Amino acid sequence: MGIDLNLIISQLIEDRDIFVRGLAHPVIFAASNQLENKNRDSSRGSPNGQNELFQKFGAVMVTPRNFYRVMETKQNALLFPGGVREVFHGKGEEYKLFWPEKVDFVRTAAKFNATIVPLSALGAAESANILVDAPDMVKLPFGIGERIANFSANVTAGRFDTEKEGELFTPPFVVPKIPSRFYFMFGRPMSTADLDHRNKGECEKLYTQVKTEMNRGFEDVLSARESDPYKDNIRRILTEQISGKPTPTFGMEEFRS
Repeated sequence: MGIDLNLIISQLIEDRDIFVRGLAHPVIFAASNQLENKNRDSSRGSPNGQNELFQKFGAVMVTPRNFYRVMETKQNALLFPGGVREVFHGKGEEYKLFWPEKVDFVRTAAKFNATIVPLSALGAAESANILVDAPDMVKLPFGIGERIANFSANVTAGRFDTEKEGELFTPPFVVPKIPSRFYFMFGRPMSTADLDHRNKGECEKLYTQVKTEMNRGFEDVLSARESDPYKDNIRRILTEQISGKPTPTFGMEEFRS
């Protein structure tokens, strides 16, 4: 559900002084703009807080043109190639990648000699119980599924080359749990300085390497957290309340070199 996004953005700013342009789904801006227009009509021009928040933290709509401009102007981008399919994953699909076959983001990065840093994030999947998968939501009786399907059909697709019916913008039905501990693994930086963006074959190789590094990050953290003494919520919360400090996590020696 993307509930760890605010943690990623805030920590990059607070700990590293790194500001990133998040490439966000069009529905975020559409909903914000609609509400903003209503607020302006009824509240003497007051801007909508959600839209203002996204703008404040640098989010832009995920389009090829916007990604190109971010790379061209040497800004940092936060891109999720799996898009809606990964955000609204189903039961048993935790930490699986659903990336498209196209390698456009690698080719654009290579055109401007950008460095790609894989980011594997864990914890969100354990913070909620999925009761009904997204594809099954549109099959619900009493007209509920039909309304959900109609809503999804009216949402602009996040990928420019995908028709609306090719992207199911329907979240699964979930029940929240006490939030699990979140882990973020920044993988091996991959330079594109020597990569010709016009060489599709070489770009495909790097694309595969990025996916491999992502999966390696998942595997390493899933393995390492088994020995994390503070992965249990109650123990971690009590320790932090008593000490007044964040509980430590494991060191890099836990990971493969």
